Amino acid sequence: MSRANIILASFATEITPRAHILDIGAGKGLLAQALTRQLGARVTMVDVAAYNQSTLPLTLCDSRALAFADDSFDFAILGFVLHHTCDPAAILREALRVAPQVIVIENDVRGAARQWLTRIVDSYPALRYGTPPCYLAQPRDAWLDLFARFPVEARLAGEFTLEYGFFRNFTVVLTKNK
Repeated sequence: MSRANIILASFATEITPRAHILDIGAGKGLLAQALTRQLGARVTMVDVAAYNQSTLPLTLCDSRALAFADDSFDFAILGFVLHHTCDPAAILREALRVAPQVIVIENDVRGAARQWLTRIVDSYPALRYGTPPCYLAQPRDAWLDLFARFPVEARLAGEFTLEYGFFRNFTVVLTKNK
């Protein structure tokens, strides 16, 4: 199974058919492409660097100030994005502004040595593509503490591993409180 399909499987049941999705930090675009093919989603991709390898268009932008109206998408996806910023709250705030539900996919990194190693391993490809390095390698509980600062309900949707089990990951669905 491809990396994109493994990630998508962790939250696919959360997505309504033909949903309008903003993929923030879309990277190579392979997750967005899987969303369109498997779920018929209409995906808009944005990122700070152009290394899109999909057939979908990509818009370059700063994810801290998205050029979209409030609630203009059904879902926003932050797939391995928050750990690549010094201020994850700013990007999360913008994602919650443009969509009532945000799907966050992040690493669950426990222990100081593993955090240090993860930052090094995850920063290399980012530097190669001209994107920010890995600033935060932290356990799931620390991410959940961040989410608790927002007016959202946070629900764990799935857990999975990548890179032969080196990366332990989790997916959380954040739904804005009404």
